[in-house]
Amino acid sequence: MIVDDHSLFRSGLARLLKMEPVFEVVGEAEDGMEAIEFAQKIDPDVILMDVGLPGINGVEVTRVIHQRKPEVRIIGLSMHEDPERSQAMRDAGATEYLSKRCSAAELIAAIRVDHAKQILMSACMRKPDKLQI
Repeated sequence: MIVDDHSLFRSGLARLLKMEPVFEVVGEAEDGMEAIEFAQKIDPDVILMDVGLPGINGVEVTRVIHQRKPEVRIIGLSMHEDPERSQAMRDAGATEYLSKRCSAAELIAAIRVDHAKQILMSACMRKPDKLQI
């Protein structure tokens, strides 16, 4: 699931991820409330979370989703590269934090590595044919 208030960024990211045969984009949300609601309904494996959402920011949305669904891997995305934001996202439950300046290859690699960690931590987890983002 992709969470970002910029429609163009969301759709571009979705298009990029759909090119990867092992990824399936299962939803998009434009704000924090929608993200919380969709995470409950859709049950994604991974959420790409914009930190700078209007209203309820990405840190708080991450905290809520992580409390309700700790098995969901949340990767924070931000145009800000300061360590305080990164730590705030990790404290809220994010498993990774990337700059929006990263390359497509770096983002895809981060999703794959993060998912691999999840599989190692839960040997009895059902491995889906496609990773639901």
